[in-house]
Amino acid sequence: MSAPALRIEALNKRFGGLLVTDDVTLDVGAQEIHALIGPNGAGKSTLIGQVMGEIAPDSGRVRLGERDLSGLSQAARVRLGLARTFQVPEVLGDYSARDNVLAALLARGRTRIFANPRRDGALAVEADGFLVRAGLVGRGDVPVADLAHGERKLLELAVALATGPRVLLLDEPMAGLGPNESAQMIEVLRGLRGDVAMLLVEHDMKAVFALADRISVLVYGRIIASGSAQEIQADPLVRSAYLGAEEARC
Repeated sequence: MSAPALRIEALNKRFGGLLVTDDVTLDVGAQEIHALIGPNGAGKSTLIGQVMGEIAPDSGRVRLGERDLSGLSQAARVRLGLARTFQVPEVLGDYSARDNVLAALLARGRTRIFANPRRDGALAVEADGFLVRAGLVGRGDVPVADLAHGERKLLELAVALATGPRVLLLDEPMAGLGPNESAQMIEVLRGLRGDVAMLLVEHDMKAVFALADRISVLVYGRIIASGSAQEIQADPLVRSAYLGAEEARC
């Protein structure tokens, strides 16, 4: 049996007296969308930060395929095939949508280090291809400042895809989106299924149930349940700790 695309093994993290990651173990299959849900303050973003190398765990390890990522920098993890998006999109605000993707391709080594990627027609076509995959057809020349919030989130996804990831870490891609923007994001992520594995952190349960092959529930830094959407919806502990409150807001 092949190794999962991503494997988190017994990860622990404490900030002073607060245990924010409590012996977390989960995996993401090579063609899987694995959702991580839980209430605010559960430790989801902190877990993503540890996987990405932004935060050092106190113990445990993260594997990308067979590769142990312990001690590796964020840049090294990106080179190996790990990419992430943020709740608030982090893109280059003074540049166009295409320039943002070109910067990712430049970092990936798709052009010579001293070359001007804007003058490379083939590279521009490649960049526009990632914009199309992210649902930004015809938006390459638009300055980031003129993009709507939902478009910026799609652009950040295009930039992440341009790094050539094996695994995408998606930190609340639906945050701040209206109904139509959320529907578009769901369709874009659904279109990526099978091409890249995804660990999806999300509060929008409609999106989670529409996308996830498996769901894990994180409460106070600990995984309390993991399974299919049907199993999670039927789990009384999950309903008591999280889903009941979420459904009451809908």
